[in-house]
Amino acid sequence: MTIKLWNWDKKWSCQQVFEGHSHYVMQIVINPKDNNTFASASLDRTVKGMHTYESCVSMQVWQLGSPQPNFTLEGHQRGVNCVDYYHGGDKPYLISGADDSLVKIWDYQNKTCVQTLEGHSQNVSSVSFHPELPIILTGSEDCTVRVWHANTYRLENTLNYGLDRVWCICTLKGSNNVCFGYDEGSVMVKEYALFTSASLSPGESNIAVPSLPLLLV
Repeated sequence: MTIKLWNWDKKWSCQQVFEGHSHYVMQIVINPKDNNTFASASLDRTVKGMHTYESCVSMQVWQLGSPQPNFTLEGHQRGVNCVDYYHGGDKPYLISGADDSLVKIWDYQNKTCVQTLEGHSQNVSSVSFHPELPIILTGSEDCTVRVWHANTYRLENTLNYGLDRVWCICTLKGSNNVCFGYDEGSVMVKEYALFTSASLSPGESNIAVPSLPLLLV
């Protein structure tokens, strides 16, 4: 299976083809710290990393300019549906979600899995490192969104609005808002806030949801 790079400034001409996955490619995401590299998630159970001149299987990381992945991350037992980069500058991390109901955090420099998040009972369809808050958001076909602390990996909250399967999660740099897309055609918009408590350790924080969600149909 292939990934193609298109240039809209050149009449949408195909600039490059990346090959390496052996099954459907489900998602690609550009590295926010280096826009010449991207990662891809595939049903071949891998994540690949590329330099927009490179590529990978299961989850792969690629570089623009190279048709082959920089590296491949393997560990999921079933197809990988989604991938995202950690936005902070202190951790070289990727996150992936798969049909094995697991979420994995990867150190893409050392090519190792540093944490596995368990809790979903069905396929994980969407994952996101929030760009402004220390939270990880995961959505699943079990109809829930789970909110995890990005530093401790503790489960902070489980959200179920009865809107059927969760297919996508969207965050925006500079905003605390989060959008969830559901199978029944609705989009839920929520705002999160960071707060600290005297009962927490120094530097530790919790996540609060101060306002009611907005439902867009």
